[in-house]
Amino acid sequence: MDDPATATTDPDSTDSILDLTPAEERRATRLHDDSIVVDACVPTTAYLDTAEYRDHLQRGGVTAAGITAASRVSFPEATRKVERIRSLVAEHDDLFTVAETATDVRAAKDARKTAIVIAFQDTMPIIPMDRMILEGGFEYLRAFDRLGVRVIQLTYNSLNYVGAGCCERVDPGLSHFGRRLIDELDHLGMVVDLSHCGDRTTMEAIEYADDPVVCTHAGARALSNVERNKTDEQIEAIGKNGGVVGVSVFPPTVKTDPDNYAVQEATIHDVLDHVDHVADVAGVEHVAFGSDMSDQSLDSGTTPPYAAYRNFRPDFPEVYGRGPIDHYEPFPHGLHRHTELPNLTRGLVERGYTDEEIRGILGENFLRVLEQVQ
Repeated sequence: MDDPATATTDPDSTDSILDLTPAEERRATRLHDDSIVVDACVPTTAYLDTAEYRDHLQRGGVTAAGITAASRVSFPEATRKVERIRSLVAEHDDLFTVAETATDVRAAKDARKTAIVIAFQDTMPIIPMDRMILEGGFEYLRAFDRLGVRVIQLTYNSLNYVGAGCCERVDPGLSHFGRRLIDELDHLGMVVDLSHCGDRTTMEAIEYADDPVVCTHAGARALSNVERNKTDEQIEAIGKNGGVVGVSVFPPTVKTDPDNYAVQEATIHDVLDHVDHVADVAGVEHVAFGSDMSDQSLDSGTTPPYAAYRNFRPDFPEVYGRGPIDHYEPFPHGLHRHTELPNLTRGLVERGYTDEEIRGILGENFLRVLEQVQ
């Protein structure tokens, strides 16, 4: 196993776009080695179940990864997927551990393991489909709480019983059931994620929730004008709520043509621009990181059958950008693999953030939310 405390990256990949002095390089290395590094959205289990990628998170110095266990699937299927993650972690417990609390994440850092935070990207798995929704309780949700699921995204791209996703033509906002669900999530200490929610659903959820909410993987719409990103009004509201926005490296969220939504080639500096923008709007203590990146999917050269590119981009270029559907555009130069995550710290040093601010962005801000919610 590669020790996260000695994670390195190939400097040739960013020497041309990141300009640090030797002293700044030493500072960046120390900060990345010592810090809690959280990737709030890892959309694949490949880092657990594929030998070729099993050390990538460690090589990037990742302390905790929010692994998407399920999205728009049934309760039985989601349960199977969660159990599969837990089994894989147990099978490779020299590398990984399941984290249900911020304390678990800190313990993983001490043990030189990567903590897996189990997350859902829709609420479909918790809905009892065998009876009317308002008659149902939250026994499915409580079951997932006992299984260690800690982050629940209210909607994916489509409309559900809670509210609207970002690919709906009409957003009716947070439903009555959605309010009850947020109350129960607050009660259980599970984090509310709004990454894919439509605009009205996003704002109403922020305004209704007592506990901090998060966007585990998003960007600033002011910089990349796609509806997967969050408006300044939403970013500011998340800051006032006490939550965080996890800045993503997913190409449409990073850089698009403002006129026709075409995804444009980006670099780590474009990602850092989103960090700066969220910090300016909400405060630096409300910035986090959520890559929404899979090294395996990028290396395969094709998008999987369930990919949003295939299923939503053709009809919603204003949400997912304009571009191919059968493969991903290149992720930002200098930050296009998990093994390059030390470059994020280097970039934050170059941008002039303090040590405390950098530790916050890398992971402490997300852990603060997890602690407060629980």
